[in-house]
Amino acid sequence: MMSAATLFRNGVYLAALLGAVPALGAELSTAELPTANLPTMVPVPGLGFSIARTEVTVGQWGACVEAMACPPRVPRWAAADMPMTGVTAADAESYTFWLNRVTRRHFRLPTETEWEAAARAGTATPWPWGDAMQPGRAVCHLCDPRFGDGPAPVGTMAPNPLGLADMHGNVWEWTADCWDGDCRLRVIKGGAWTVAAGQTRSRASAPRDARARDHDVGFRVVVSD
Repeated sequence: MMSAATLFRNGVYLAALLGAVPALGAELSTAELPTANLPTMVPVPGLGFSIARTEVTVGQWGACVEAMACPPRVPRWAAADMPMTGVTAADAESYTFWLNRVTRRHFRLPTETEWEAAARAGTATPWPWGDAMQPGRAVCHLCDPRFGDGPAPVGTMAPNPLGLADMHGNVWEWTADCWDGDCRLRVIKGGAWTVAAGQTRSRASAPRDARARDHDVGFRVVVSD
């Protein structure tokens, strides 16, 4: 599948030129940034990148909005520790652009391959814990009676062997990869509270309109080491 990186020109995502994302906000120094609102990054051994321990939260997104670098989307679940949803793929990329400016590092959305490698955490089974869904492992349809009408706060379920939370279930996650030739559809990974357990397997993926702001889709970021 073609990467959305092919749609970059001169370092500017073309969606920004079409009005899909707001103009970038003023520069911030790392001293001005509330570090508690930065993602915690976890190295993926041998692959040259680190990935966020959790999905980007409402609180983390809010820091970007306050910096006038992300659009003020209104999530259905507004608590600071909930996954940020209701964002387009371009919205998610605006968050990575902001992180790049304030940290001087190269944050981005993961490719499908990177995302799956992190989810598998060195395992070859459908889920990193084995061949079948287990209680307390994922927020998905009929997987846990505590969460039937929406996602859980990030990190509620047991992490995978790398210490990554919610790679299976909770909310789908945008990737950098395109499902089709013109990238109107993006690859999403991980499944969500809305889908059956089988769709939360490490290898499972689905297409989603890149312009959609759905309440079952969020994202996490990676950074090159």
